[in-house]
Amino acid sequence: MKVLETEEPPRATTNGAHSKNRPVAKPPKKTPLFHRPAVVIVAALLLLFGIVYGATAVFHSFTHESTDDAFIDAHIVAIAPKVAGRVADVHVHDNQEVKQGDPLVEIDPADAEAALAQKRAALEAARAKQRNAEAGAAQADAHLGTVHAAFESAGATAKGAAADLKKTVDDLARNQHLVATGAISKQDYEHSQTDTQSSQATFESREKQVNAAEAYLKEAEKSNEAAHVQVEAAKAEVTQAEAAEHEAELTTSYAKMAAPEDGRVTNKAVEPGSYVQVGQNLLALVTPERWVTANFKETQLRDVRVGQPVSIHVDAYPKHELRGHVDSIQAGSGARFSLLPPENATGNYVKVVQRVPVKIVFDEQPDVKRVLGPGMSAVPDVKVSAGLGAALTVAVIAAILVALVVIGAALWIGRIRLQRA
Repeated sequence: MKVLETEEPPRATTNGAHSKNRPVAKPPKKTPLFHRPAVVIVAALLLLFGIVYGATAVFHSFTHESTDDAFIDAHIVAIAPKVAGRVADVHVHDNQEVKQGDPLVEIDPADAEAALAQKRAALEAARAKQRNAEAGAAQADAHLGTVHAAFESAGATAKGAAADLKKTVDDLARNQHLVATGAISKQDYEHSQTDTQSSQATFESREKQVNAAEAYLKEAEKSNEAAHVQVEAAKAEVTQAEAAEHEAELTTSYAKMAAPEDGRVTNKAVEPGSYVQVGQNLLALVTPERWVTANFKETQLRDVRVGQPVSIHVDAYPKHELRGHVDSIQAGSGARFSLLPPENATGNYVKVVQRVPVKIVFDEQPDVKRVLGPGMSAVPDVKVSAGLGAALTVAVIAAILVALVVIGAALWIGRIRLQRA
């Protein structure tokens, strides 16, 4: 129902006349925003949504630890040549997937093959020298046997001469007694003396022959020993030549570089015709295995344990959630193992919260359409506890707040209706 009100008393006009009194309809009074039940209901619902969202966030903060200082990591195998030379061929291109044993780079093997041929010739010469030394040793063995037989023969002859000398000496002693008694003639006694002297001379000659044979035997033994030493030296030269040949074969094989394991070619910096040095990085292989290196603050590691589940979001695939678990925690902060670690014992010390690398392994290797490469940003979320106590506390507080919002909204709407009535 519209209310009619009269205007204020007429005011004097410029010409001194008064306007006529007439009733004027007043415009309807605008209802305040929060005096509208629909607005109050919407506001209450927004508050309820905020309470639920806040409770969920608070509960999550009690039971999880997260950081955005995390990156995808992988094994990176640097491929470098073991020999210097001109690159003859490059069998791969950028970002190519390769399998273990696939050819990568080939260096011109001409120099290595020439060195290999030289080492093989040296090996054949060493083997010929060994055969010659073995033949000389066999000849020395035969000569030693002959000299040894001659020594034994001289010894036997000397023994015979000694026996004859003993017999003649015994006969001379017996004949000396007999000639004194007249049993034999003096002539027979003199013959006995002559036989004794002859046997003595023969024995001395045979003894000298034995000494000479012994000297020859020692000389033959020394020669035989020297011949066998030459054989051993020749064998050592053969072994050395074989090692040199094997080294040359390895050097030749190094001209062809193959993939040491499965991976993706990255950072390729070699082209056919380039001259490369030993140890020069030509390319790198990123292996299929991936993990996350997360640098947590040291204050976040209180409840982090090996084996705890982790949900991982990669910035390149924000809608693709990956699952993993904590594999290990580094024994020391990342700054301590940096190129220039901080010297806290010098200067003015300012305490800074350190970060500790944590290795997070995927439960299953990511199967995404695009590449997950080392260095890509990730956000891991580690579940550190079940949080039953925290959940109960948050639920009670949230229930109280929800009840307060509902009751307050109901009372406010009731007041609005009373005012309108």
